[in-house]
Amino acid sequence: MAIITIDKVSKYYTKRPALGNTTFVVNKGDFFGIAGPKKSGKSTIVNLIMDFIRPTSGTITVMGQKSTALSVDRKKKIGFMPSNPTYCETMKAIDVVKTAAKIKGVTDNEEVISLCKHFNVDKNKRVGSLPLSCRKKIAIVIALMGNPQLVIMDNAFVALDSDTKNKLAHYLLDLNKEGVTVVVSDRDIDLLQQICSRIAIMRKGSLLEISEKNVLMQSDTRRVSVKTDDDLSALYTLFRITEITEDNGYISFLYKKDINDLIEALTHYSLDDLQITLPSLGDALVRYYEKKLEQENGGDE
Repeated sequence: MAIITIDKVSKYYTKRPALGNTTFVVNKGDFFGIAGPKKSGKSTIVNLIMDFIRPTSGTITVMGQKSTALSVDRKKKIGFMPSNPTYCETMKAIDVVKTAAKIKGVTDNEEVISLCKHFNVDKNKRVGSLPLSCRKKIAIVIALMGNPQLVIMDNAFVALDSDTKNKLAHYLLDLNKEGVTVVVSDRDIDLLQQICSRIAIMRKGSLLEISEKNVLMQSDTRRVSVKTDDDLSALYTLFRITEITEDNGYISFLYKKDINDLIEALTHYSLDDLQITLPSLGDALVRYYEKKLEQENGGDE
């Protein structure tokens, strides 16, 4: 059953679309991710769903109603967190939360206090003194209070510390297991890989693909990490390895050919450690972008 339907939706501010002719469905019970770099169209999609902006063409339905005519009752069933939440700067954080609870009709004060404690909201500090990371904690609490049936979070994990990221990811996973539909956009592609069941891949306002994360991960490419004091420049030349990173004493690169050939070549080096793994979703998306660019350029590398 579809809970969100995006049907041939475009959004133009200039001659170049912020979102171009996009169609997809979020089903009830999905944990749906929208992945892509800055200006890929992630926030545009979220703002269109929430009816903060209107499409230039196409239609959007949410919970069986057009997004432009969503009833108050249905809106109350949506928990929303904006990318950059702003509140009255002179209000204390707890007063912002309580005001939002009153507007949403949330009467369970214990739930509100528990959420504030869980996400370490600085309850008695005035909003104007809080950085984005702390304002987002307020927004998380507001989005999650009142037992929403649909949770939508834009740039969900941006600016959050690692502890809050983990808490939010696990909280959303638990909600999803209870049947809540979750939609999150973010630039942290590898985190989305861990929590989302389906992922929309965005680039420059275009939807490249809606993919099951496991399908996207299927690849003949491997990530190779080597720990050695030897000079590997001859190896790089032999296998045309170009994108090389170094971290914590490990040399890491993506390898796209027969892995047995690489292993045989590595026997000529003194290795302290060798790790060969499937690529992360971030690695897979890099390859996906590369293939798209090759297609756009007529197959020329």
